[in-house]
Amino acid sequence: MSTPARNNLPTEITEAILRLLPAKSLGRFKSVSKTWDLLISNPQFIKTHLHRHKTSKLILVSDTKSLYSLGINELLPYLNSDDIPATAKELSFRSPPMRWEEILGSCNGLVLAKDVNDTIFLMNPTTQELLNIPPSPFALPDRESFVMYGFGYDSSTDDYKVISISFWDTDNEHNPDCTDMFVSVYSLRNNSWRKLRDSPYDHAVGHLISGVLINQSLHWLTSTRPGYSSTIVAFSLVNEEFNEIDLPDSIANDKAVFNELVDLGGKLGLFGTGVGNDLWVMEEYGVGESWTRVCIHGVEIDPVKPVCLVEGSDRDIVLGDEDGVVVYNIDERRCRDVRMIGGPSGFAIGGMYVESLESPKHIRTAP
Repeated sequence: MSTPARNNLPTEITEAILRLLPAKSLGRFKSVSKTWDLLISNPQFIKTHLHRHKTSKLILVSDTKSLYSLGINELLPYLNSDDIPATAKELSFRSPPMRWEEILGSCNGLVLAKDVNDTIFLMNPTTQELLNIPPSPFALPDRESFVMYGFGYDSSTDDYKVISISFWDTDNEHNPDCTDMFVSVYSLRNNSWRKLRDSPYDHAVGHLISGVLINQSLHWLTSTRPGYSSTIVAFSLVNEEFNEIDLPDSIANDKAVFNELVDLGGKLGLFGTGVGNDLWVMEEYGVGESWTRVCIHGVEIDPVKPVCLVEGSDRDIVLGDEDGVVVYNIDERRCRDVRMIGGPSGFAIGGMYVESLESPKHIRTAP
């Protein structure tokens, strides 16, 4: 009986071939040999692979507190059809079954999520890795305060950071006059929290939502004090400071805080009831004059929110409501339902992520 032929390909050719494969397949191929495991787990290989592969997924939180993924790339072949099918798959991890409450952010394939016990986890849905994030020792007491989060990557230190902004519950009888916004940052690489300067903005006005990640900055709609005029603030993950971004000129300054920020193909978007069903997109980041208005008409679901662009198209927007997903074409002003296959009967759209090999455990243990 003949023995199997060994792989005598040069390492650089093997690496080039493996880079062409999707992240999910590479996760399985790590068990082929120790050499392949080391190659696929190499940080530089992971970064190069992520740059070349941008397979995006919606992440859904079901009414039963499970997580599902829905492939955005599956929508592209059906955009000219009235029937847009997409398969939803339940996400499972190698730990005991968990009950999830909310998605707090995502970056480079890593997803920050909170379970029903308010415990924060960092996960990779593709590789099924799960890592507990310790609570911030600088946050306010849970029962007397609110907290919002943000998550992103700092390329200057090759580190992932979690931002926590906590503030007093002004209805709490023990702290009726406290308006401080306490900011702390968690470094995944160092596995530690640091307290930063308090935010000078009022994050308590508007929605208690996570920061929208654009250009290595986390964005919130806030109010300035003491005048309480609305503004967009960007927290830079690199220099860890807040900066203001101009609102569109035609949006009433005192009402903008009640709208929502979204990420549309890496561009900052503003949407909400305060501006009707119009969506504003910042074409050039940080340039107030580059806000462009996109009219959304003929959408019958309510409430509705832009989630992302369809992968491979800059004219089709994925919109979501409480229990459904639709695709809206900007040019045709045409709205079509996404027929979900295998998904939950009831869910909320938590956001989106990209498939990657990034490992939260390896980053935290790296020297």
